[in-house]
Amino acid sequence: MRIYMLALLIAAPIWASGQDQALQKGNAVYIEANKSDVGQSAAQELAGALKEWGYWNVAGSKSSADFIIKLDSKVSGGVTWTSWGGKSVALSASMVNKKGDQLWQSEYYKASPNGANGYNSQSASVKKLTKAIRRKFDR
Repeated sequence: MRIYMLALLIAAPIWASGQDQALQKGNAVYIEANKSDVGQSAAQELAGALKEWGYWNVAGSKSSADFIIKLDSKVSGGVTWTSWGGKSVALSASMVNKKGDQLWQSEYYKASPNGANGYNSQSASVKKLTKAIRRKFDR
């Protein structure tokens, strides 16, 4: 029984790493976002940030990508304790393979417009999301 448990403990990381092969450095990613103005411009900004990072290549089409980032955006407005109006933006990334299987899911990263981010909540959200992705995959 101990031998089987040892074999399972040794094999588990190998099986887990095989699942993330699409997410390896140098692979191509396509960014998909909802059709809203915020979704589309956040996707463009995220593509720029990923190109600058250089860990993955940003593909121009789904067919030429190894995996897809499905970018979800939520926009809320009004006065909050961190903002005197404007739109707060929350972004989340779901990385899926070409079959549609989810490989990784981020949490939502939210920013409200304020002086610290130049009153640009979208850019601040993209920066937070990019930082989380880099922290996860830049080993």
